[in-house]
Amino acid sequence: MIVEVPVFLASGKTPIKVEIQIRTIAMDFWASLEHELMYKVDVDVPADIRKQLKDCAKTIADTDEQMQEIHKRISLMEDKNSI
Repeated sequence: MIVEVPVFLASGKTPIKVEIQIRTIAMDFWASLEHELMYKVDVDVPADIRKQLKDCAKTIADTDEQMQEIHKRISLMEDKNSI
């Protein structure tokens, strides 16, 4: 999400656009790991490794969705029990 926030400088208030990322734990794990693997190395990453990373990203995304579904189901069970 991109929002605009006021930044106060010596010359006065200036609106600055900033990006806010809201992530699940799995999304944060993947983003941190990918950044470390892809952007902090001084070599061109071969296509086969890029494909492996894409496959890993899909696995992590699928796991994240499953965990959210489990959480939702358990929350519904808790709601029913509190009535």
